[in-house]
Amino acid sequence: MKRLIVNADDYGRTPGVNEGTLEAYVKGIVTSATVMILEPAAQEGIHLARAAAPDLALGLHFAVTGGGASANPAGTLPRLAPGGRFVRSVEELPDRIPEEEIRRELEAQIALFEKLAGRPPTHLDSHHHSAVHVSVQPVFAAVALERGLPVRAANSRARGQLRGSGLHIPDHFIESFYGSGATAENLRFVLAHLREGVSELMCHPGHPDEALLAGSSYAREREQEIAALCDPTLRESLSADGIELITFRELAGC
Repeated sequence: MKRLIVNADDYGRTPGVNEGTLEAYVKGIVTSATVMILEPAAQEGIHLARAAAPDLALGLHFAVTGGGASANPAGTLPRLAPGGRFVRSVEELPDRIPEEEIRRELEAQIALFEKLAGRPPTHLDSHHHSAVHVSVQPVFAAVALERGLPVRAANSRARGQLRGSGLHIPDHFIESFYGSGATAENLRFVLAHLREGVSELMCHPGHPDEALLAGSSYAREREQEIAALCDPTLRESLSADGIELITFRELAGC
């Protein structure tokens, strides 16, 4: 059996990302999204999703790169967020980060999500795949296991280790629908070659508003993703190929 989760990353980053994600859910094949809970449009995005897309599975897009840390005062996360600010990229993170700093930030972001959404996230993944960092992954896995939350495995090493920890994760992770690969043609190719089991397709739909254009190097391409994800022939193709769309909510039961 082939089952597919289509997860939209970066929800809450800007109003344009919120709008584009909801469009790709209502008119397209997106089934789940993960919220950048520290971004200015996160609260608005959660409220919009609850009103317009109550069945959209909303998880947490855990961020430890770019922008400021959670409500922790500056200086309390000296390795993870020196001066209260995250580094810009995963490559800039220290090789070793204290477990207590990662746990404090992850639990603070989950708590903020629960405050704004009125319920826990349905699943966890991470911005820039920071969850595969050698110091982050064990804490990420432990917190997810404690809370019974499914997670993304961004590579085969992480998949084996996370599954070995007892976590529910998709069998396959697809990240080729990005950049030059964010086309309807490539998406149809990906779906035609989907493997047995549960696959997660990562996507980044969004309308490139001023805030996104000013803050992200990946902006205009998100409009192309919306068009591809909303291709009216996709659902017919999924049905013909025996592919079932699911959310992260169903993952534990697969």
